[in-house]
Parts: sequence; structure tokens; C-alpha cells
Amino acid sequence: MTNSEKIKPSNFKIRYAKPNHIDAIFEIEKKCFPSLIRYSKQELAYLILQSNSICLIETLGEVVRAFLIVNFRAGSLIGRIVTIDVDPVFQNRGIGLRLLEKAESEMRQRGMHWSQLEVSETNKIAIALYTKAGYLFKEMIENYYKSKQHGTCNAIRMIKALSEN
Repeated sequence: MTNSEKIKPSNFKIRYAKPNHIDAIFEIEKKCFPSLIRYSKQELAYLILQSNSICLIETLGEVVRAFLIVNFRAGSLIGRIVTIDVDPVFQNRGIGLRLLEKAESEMRQRGMHWSQLEVSETNKIAIALYTKAGYLFKEMIENYYKSKQHGTCNAIRMIKALSEN
């Protein structure tokens, strides 16, 4: 076990992204997605600062290790997870699951009854994470992506009831 693995969970923080986090968020986006399918810095800035959404970041000290964006639509009871990115250096440490749990809590506080997301049908690692978090298959969407992700343009829509536990 490395020293970084021995860090107490209390040292990890999940908080709202601020304008000064956009550069770090974009760097993670570049590491997680090829240029044809990733969000641009301007698109991320819009989602973080101007749209009807929230962006949560997971940090260790001042190092942004991951982020998640949830979008809300007026009159809807569904919160939509737009993207979740964990820096590849920090993957497989439970960060994605912690971000999902915090996002779901935020959705409940806003009166959402459901959390929904789309994932490439061949992204087995992400599908396993979402399944572990309680998401269920809702439908297959053909040609959802404009460019191939993990070798396909098809996506799976997954959904989770946000009941109070």
C-alpha cells in the first residue's frame, strides 16, 4: 500500500466546483475522453457556471481528482447525470461511487425522484459502477453519440429511484 492509499477518508472532500476549478476539470476531461467526444473547455464552463446544473468535484487537498455534472430541467422530477470523470491516476478508489452518492443526495434535496444517465453500451467499467450504485437498465438508444465511444455510437440509458433511505 502506498502512502497515498493510507490517507484518511476525511481528507477527501466533495464540494461544488468554482470558476477557478475549470482548468483542472478540463484536464481530467482530456485524460478521460478522446478529442472527438469530450466536452470543450467552453462547454464545461457553461455547464458548471451558467446552465441549470451543478458540478461536484472530489479533491484531496487542492488537487481535483474527479468531477460530476448533474443537469436539472424545470418541471422535471429527473436529475440527469451529464458526465462523471475520474482522473485515471485515481481510478478504482471509490471516488466515482462517492461522487454518485453525493449527487443523488443533492438531487433529493432539489425534489428529484429519479437519477438518469447514459453510458456507452460497451463501457463495461462504467456500467459496473452504475449497477453497483443501484442504477437499472431502462433502454438501449441507437446512434446516441455522434462519434464512437468505446467502439459504438449506441448508449444504454440507466435510471435509479431516489427514495429516501
